Amino acid sequence: ALLAEARCVLFLRICRLPPTRMDGIVIHNSAVPVPRRTPEWGWLEYLLHVSLQTSRVRLRAAWSVANKRLAVECAKRCRGLLQLYAWVPISELAGSDSIQEICQNGFRVGHKGVSFHIGNVRLPGTHGYGNDARMGRSVRSRGRHLPEGRRLYEFLLCRVGVGRSYLIESAQQAESLDLPPEYDSFFVRHETNADRAEEEHFGVYPRHILHHEYIVRDAAQALPLYFLHFEYDPEREEKLALPVCDACGVQAAKLFCEADDANFCPACDARVHAVNTIAKNHTRVEINRRPNRARGNCPEHVETEADEYCVEDRIPICVHCRKLGSHSAGEAAKHKRIPIMEAYFQALESRPRGIPGLADRQMVEQRLVAQLDSKLAQVQESGRAAEDTIYLKIEGLVREAQDLAEEQAALYMSDELEAKRQLEEAAWIESYLEDVVKQTAPP
Repeated sequence: ALLAEARCVLFLRICRLPPTRMDGIVIHNSAVPVPRRTPEWGWLEYLLHVSLQTSRVRLRAAWSVANKRLAVECAKRCRGLLQLYAWVPISELAGSDSIQEICQNGFRVGHKGVSFHIGNVRLPGTHGYGNDARMGRSVRSRGRHLPEGRRLYEFLLCRVGVGRSYLIESAQQAESLDLPPEYDSFFVRHETNADRAEEEHFGVYPRHILHHEYIVRDAAQALPLYFLHFEYDPEREEKLALPVCDACGVQAAKLFCEADDANFCPACDARVHAVNTIAKNHTRVEINRRPNRARGNCPEHVETEADEYCVEDRIPICVHCRKLGSHSAGEAAKHKRIPIMEAYFQALESRPRGIPGLADRQMVEQRLVAQLDSKLAQVQESGRAAEDTIYLKIEGLVREAQDLAEEQAALYMSDELEAKRQLEEAAWIESYLEDVVKQTAPP
């Protein structure tokens, strides 16, 4: 369902409207507000939660800013390329780039290119915020303050055609390199450390960090899709964090024991319930099936917990909705409603056991990886063979040079010995003549 919604997002109808303004900022004259309580709105908010790894964000407003001309250019340029979603914080834009300019004419790239970060984004005040690129992209603290510590942020959601990427070690390296013609973007290597994330941020879900950085030099490869205005409240309950194990107090709990009325991580569950036969027979359930768990708040009355689910409208409702709200009168009051937890478990049971086509895609990717590994092994083997050949040739040349040097040295030594012999002979003759002169009597 999410994939279908994502595909629908890319083909939304764009209407000509007067310039849309938000807090004095002109967004774009073709910006279309995204209606609340629609699959499109829900998909954007869900994507925010996953990307920021927190449920403490609340989408306040969203606009579709896709430009027809840019969309056609992007579709033509990125046909057949790998395309990914990227968040662009407005606070990270250059001073000369405005939202309106980007939505109308695209990003200004130049030789330096534009950097897009794919995956997780970290806001100031969220877990893991800092300068460590391995934990996701950090956003500068330029969100506007609200009462009680809340902050407002503005992001652009873009679709980027990264295609085939050329690997580099740092973004600065791209400034001095020319992108080879057979490549579409630079891929900046960022090391990952899953174990460190486990240690520092236990309980946080999803635990795996995705942070890829691409640099593109063609403006047609990046298409702005949405402008989002959302709120982050650090005091709200974190619903993407599992409770901490009641036994060790360190690891995330994944099981609930009804007899002990306690949450356990897998290791502590195995240790505690292996004490005796009675403990082994305790009934344990998955942590999301524990009784009296939080059921979430009503989307219309955000301070009230939802207790029922409207099957026809497909939304959670609360007691205020039934008394004075949307389901208090009219046809909505006659809609079929079921307990919220029943709807939740029905959704769990009916959800697809995997993404359609994912297995086939994985097989294709695995075959491609195997082919690349084989080619890499061939290249490495060829490199080793060439290296051995070069070493052999170098050794032969060194031996020839040594032989030539020894031959030359022998010749020089022979000449030196001959010169010394002649010097000794001359000295002997001179000495002999002196002796003869001394011993010969005068006439």
